Amino acid sequence: MTLFKPAIALMNRLKYPQKFFLISLLFVLPLALVMNLLLSEINSRIEFTQKEIYGNAYLRPLNQLWQHIPRRQLILQRQFYKDTQSFGQILHSQSQELIDLQNKIDQAFIKLTNVDRQLGKVVQTSDKLQDIKFAWISLRDSKEFASFRNHDALLEQLDRFRIHIVDFSNLILDPDLDTYYLMDASAVKLPEMQKLLHQIMQIEAEVIFKKEISNDNKEKLIACISLLNNYNNAIAANLERAFNNNPRQNLRNSLNIPLRNFVVSVSEFNAYTNELVRQENKFNFTDSFYRQEMESTLDDSFTLWQQVVDRLDELLTYRIQGFEQRKQFILIFIAVIFITIIYLFIGFYLAVMQTVNQLDIASKQMTNGGEILVNLNSKDELSMVVQSFNNVAIALRESEAKYRGIFENSVDGIFQTTVNGKYISVNPALAQIYGYDSVAQMLDEIVDIQTHLYVDSDRRHQFQQLMEVNDKITNFESQIYKRDRSTIWISENVRAIRDRQGNIIYYEGTVEDINQRKIAEIALEKANQQILALNNRLKHENMRMSSELEVTRKLQQMILPKEQELSLILGLDIAGFMEPAAEVGGDYYDVLQQHGRIKIGIGDVTGHGLESGVLMIMVQTAVRTLLQSEENDPVRFLDTLNRTIYGNVQRMSSDKNLTLSLIDYEHGKLTLSGQHEEIIVVRQNGNLERFDTIDLGFPIGLEEEISDFLAQKQIHLDLGDVMVLYTDGITEAENESRQLYGVDRLCEVVRQHVEESASSIRQAVIDDLRSHIGTQKIYDDITLLVLKQK
Repeated sequence: MTLFKPAIALMNRLKYPQKFFLISLLFVLPLALVMNLLLSEINSRIEFTQKEIYGNAYLRPLNQLWQHIPRRQLILQRQFYKDTQSFGQILHSQSQELIDLQNKIDQAFIKLTNVDRQLGKVVQTSDKLQDIKFAWISLRDSKEFASFRNHDALLEQLDRFRIHIVDFSNLILDPDLDTYYLMDASAVKLPEMQKLLHQIMQIEAEVIFKKEISNDNKEKLIACISLLNNYNNAIAANLERAFNNNPRQNLRNSLNIPLRNFVVSVSEFNAYTNELVRQENKFNFTDSFYRQEMESTLDDSFTLWQQVVDRLDELLTYRIQGFEQRKQFILIFIAVIFITIIYLFIGFYLAVMQTVNQLDIASKQMTNGGEILVNLNSKDELSMVVQSFNNVAIALRESEAKYRGIFENSVDGIFQTTVNGKYISVNPALAQIYGYDSVAQMLDEIVDIQTHLYVDSDRRHQFQQLMEVNDKITNFESQIYKRDRSTIWISENVRAIRDRQGNIIYYEGTVEDINQRKIAEIALEKANQQILALNNRLKHENMRMSSELEVTRKLQQMILPKEQELSLILGLDIAGFMEPAAEVGGDYYDVLQQHGRIKIGIGDVTGHGLESGVLMIMVQTAVRTLLQSEENDPVRFLDTLNRTIYGNVQRMSSDKNLTLSLIDYEHGKLTLSGQHEEIIVVRQNGNLERFDTIDLGFPIGLEEEISDFLAQKQIHLDLGDVMVLYTDGITEAENESRQLYGVDRLCEVVRQHVEESASSIRQAVIDDLRSHIGTQKIYDDITLLVLKQK
């Protein structure tokens, strides 16, 4: 049940329409999300397939160009060969044929332009089409004698244009096997076979013209025959796969005959071509029958292409119709489900409200003293509510009889009073507490509670004011008169009974005799007063000491380097942080600048509190003084500082000392001296370097003479390198499991943020440290100084 408490609390705050709305919303939102994703997927597939149809629309006029331009090239080639030998009547008939063919090509370009105007943005073809049109116009208007050789470049452009359309119209990505193999036939196999047929016909024209077949032409023919045969077998096998994987089983009937005719025609064509290859180099060859066979095979290829593209369009259109029908079914299904849910929810709400109204009527009749049992024709959980209501009605009648016995025999006093201060009823226990012999005697003699009962005449007025505000009071303690005028202390627990308009009708409650306890409390109060006086004296002393500590803490904060001061230091991006464990900390850090020299210091005084804070201020003052005195040697600097601090520590009779590291910075070069925690350097490339300072010094203030222990070390910072100085308050910070934060974790956080500013690195370390500490108490001062080479 604990798991469902929030849900139960929420449902109890809502009315039934709100509950229905909330539950419906929680069901509808994920359903709507799923339906949206499903409909989006269907729409995406429709758009995908529609784009394939656009691709076919492009390929139709493009295929006409693929048919007519090679034919024009072949006519020009043959005409060139004939004109080379003689000029006769043939020239006129071929020129007229060329004009008709050019008109067909121009018409195909017009169709292709119209298609591009509608669909060019979809398949991104406009610029490429303009290039092809310009190439055609240039070729058409050319007066070059052997212009047929220039057709190869235009045909290459057409081939690349076809490949571009296939790629950008999703044809190459078709997901169904039947349509995929139809696409493969129309967009790949048949165009390649037509290209091979055209090449063979060009070679044939050259052979007829020269009346000999060279070995080079034989090799070309053999290669073309081989490729043509491979494509012929592949297209037959692929279309057979398309037939077998066609759900509607309509491809075989429409494509089987054109496919068979084409395959047979290609096979026969290959056989004739083989005969040509087997001829001697020089021979007499009549080309009429052979040319007729080649042109027939080429025509069959374009007939088959048209049939394949038509069937492909039909299948793609059928696929889109299927998607649309599926989408309509989903929408209708959702609408039906939604209407059914609303209908059932309305019916459920009306059934619930019918039961609630019956219970409301029954409760009103019961309040007026009537007896009623509710009958409900329902088998759900509401019938349990009705049964419980009936049980309560029976129990109330039984408890009324028991209440009278409790009222008469209670140890505590029980009463009812009017607002005006007259008792309505009391039990025998209350009459006995007040010193009366009977209930009747008490009711007769106390006619005004304010004047006859309370010692404080204003107490009744105070009681009524509280009741107006709270409607219920507990432990209302008062001193009252007994019948013999002696006084005792009582405690009242009272509640106000109001009518429907909110007006108080009467008060009822209980009375407890607390006279003995009250006498003991008065004696205890006197003792508490004496203790309070002592506490006040102690508090005054504590306040005085707290003021002294506050002054020292403010002094510490005042002498710390400010952000504005740090920003003026050239060459370094610096960010510092210090948080004492007590009111006054013993950690020290400072960044000082004197005549272009930068002195950086960090230290940790043993312990924390007032003595540690004072020693920290002494160190800061001594460092600044030595810097002002132009002391440049790091060893002498530390030695002089130690003698000064040692003398003060001895005068204070203190056992405090501190670890201290001082760093001189100039143009990326750092000179390190003094003993403290490790120095962390993270290079710009993320490489980590750690420098131990144990051999560079000795604790300050512990011994008078430490010059033999002092040394220095050089560190160079490049652009983007980061140096981190810290006290052991960071590395030795513990979490709830008493695990230390550690140097390794500090190094890793700095390395992860090395590319950020010094202030960002500082904040990242402090955030990670606080995350590690959690709710654990901080036992030591925390100090951090981040320096980044600009």
